[in-house]
Amino acid sequence: MKYLVVIASGLTDRPIAEKDNKTPLQLAETPNLDALVQKGQYGPVQTIPDNLHLGNEVSGLGLFGYCPEKYKAGHAALDAVGLGVKPGDDEITLCCDLITLQATHDDMIMKDYTGGNLSSEDSELLINALNEQVMDSTIKFYDGKGYHNLALIKNPIIHERLAPPNELIGEGIRRFMPEGKEVRDLIFVMNQAQIILHNLPYNQKRTQDKKDPVNSIWFWGNGERPSLPKFHDRFGKSASVITASSMIKGIAKLTGIDVLDIEGATGFFNTDYSNKVKTTLKELEKKDVVFLHISAGEEVSLKGNIDDKILAIEDFDSEVVKPIAQTLETYEEVKLLIVVNHVSSVALMKYDRAPVPYLVYSSKSAEKNSSLNQYDEKILEVGKKFGSAPDLIESFLNNEL
Repeated sequence: MKYLVVIASGLTDRPIAEKDNKTPLQLAETPNLDALVQKGQYGPVQTIPDNLHLGNEVSGLGLFGYCPEKYKAGHAALDAVGLGVKPGDDEITLCCDLITLQATHDDMIMKDYTGGNLSSEDSELLINALNEQVMDSTIKFYDGKGYHNLALIKNPIIHERLAPPNELIGEGIRRFMPEGKEVRDLIFVMNQAQIILHNLPYNQKRTQDKKDPVNSIWFWGNGERPSLPKFHDRFGKSASVITASSMIKGIAKLTGIDVLDIEGATGFFNTDYSNKVKTTLKELEKKDVVFLHISAGEEVSLKGNIDDKILAIEDFDSEVVKPIAQTLETYEEVKLLIVVNHVSSVALMKYDRAPVPYLVYSSKSAEKNSSLNQYDEKILEVGKKFGSAPDLIESFLNNEL
């Protein structure tokens, strides 16, 4: 038996008042997901433990079968593994996102945590400028090929969790800025970076073209690098992962899962779905388990773009689910799990701790055995409930679903 796990970010949500109290998933046209739910098994799963913060590193660990309460991890530490960056013994690792702030009369507002969906080429230019021009600091910047990058700095361990910028859209940043002696070097670097970015010809041209400048950096993601058991030792199966996320790549590398770098994988709505799916299906011929991570729905959710979220869901259905489902019809020994990482609410522009749906399907599920005709949040009210993501993954890989 082979197993395909599709981790989809940003599918589920709360009802939206201006959309007749329907969710984006209920408004989207998803004929392929609907067809699978009519023949598959489904139910709710709680991917974020009550005692942990909301974050992709938490749900990500769980959906690879590792308890995030036991194996606590910093987002940046996982990023470093994914990017192949090894910090020194006296360095701490931080996420360093290139962002857009908007000035108000008494604060700066987090306008765009992605710097306008920053391209790989533009990210490299800006990160190089920071490495060349930031002075009087031990900091080193590493290009993450987009808005999400990495920094290493000789600094005391920071115990307070630094707020991720994707949690702060529309918020004044002053009350979220870290305080105290242990972070003063970070503030010093951040102030320098704002001056450097402001003076770059790149940003001056963006301003002339009526585009928002990428005018600041934001540090976050502090925490430990976990020691994780190997996936093969845990489940007795070989595995690969296809993702644009350096954090997910980090989890995979720590657990001995093969990581495939895909050209055109951006993590945004313009990602190369076709290349991702082709690579996934080809890898399924070689490995026992393949993880496919699709994150396009999260970014539009956190930016509050309702119509774009609907389109992202429809793209996922037509560009990912359809070709996978068609191919699985030719396989007798493949099981598919589609699961949402956690709720990314377009209504709140925040993550949400609510349960998310899972769907299990195989070509052997030839008969309609479902009371549902549509893949949407109604799945959360029926089916077998899982209290944690690792419980779901264990049941799936042990053929208990």
